[in-house]
Amino acid sequence: AFKGSGHKYSVDSWGAGYGMARISRIRASGTGKAQSGGMVPSAVGGRPTHPPTPEKKIYKELNKKEKRIALITAVAYTGVPDAVTKRGHRIPENISLPIVVNEKIESIARTRELREFLEKIGLKEELQRCREKKIRAGKGKKRGRRYKRKIGPLIVVLEDMGISEASENIPGVDVVKLKDLSVLHLAPGAKPGRLTIYSVNAFEKIDEVLLGGLK
Repeated sequence: AFKGSGHKYSVDSWGAGYGMARISRIRASGTGKAQSGGMVPSAVGGRPTHPPTPEKKIYKELNKKEKRIALITAVAYTGVPDAVTKRGHRIPENISLPIVVNEKIESIARTRELREFLEKIGLKEELQRCREKKIRAGKGKKRGRRYKRKIGPLIVVLEDMGISEASENIPGVDVVKLKDLSVLHLAPGAKPGRLTIYSVNAFEKIDEVLLGGLK
């Protein structure tokens, strides 16, 4: 909030003994605002009540080592079938996790080609699950988030050569570069085990880029 909000006019309180409310009144004459209440939150044009302050810290700091351990854990959970299915992902029984594919996936630039590729590796049922949506309960439906959608596969690439644009029209599918990968991508809602597809280039460099060589 603007610090000068509600402080446009000079005000003064008359005090008691005038048979009027003792709120601060604007010091002026000859105008419509003369002697009317000002500056207080209850007056028209007054300051906000308990406004948000730019100095307030609205985020929580996290230790670097703690953050690294969380990222290592989230990456490890992408290879645990029980954790992946517990999140609601639908995967074939014979598939091995994590899914590592050819680096050519990074250059797929058409939505149809990407959808066909995902169906070819056995994720057709998962894509159908992600197409489902339902109306959100509560007032959120009036505030630009009317529908709740499923979270689907995450594709991790070393270089984005068009695949992010190809994934935009496939519900639930997200693409992230390896250097930008975080716990928020791998464990949405603080629940690890998101179905993750790595390009072979990204998978080979995951220790070097993300984990600092830690095993």
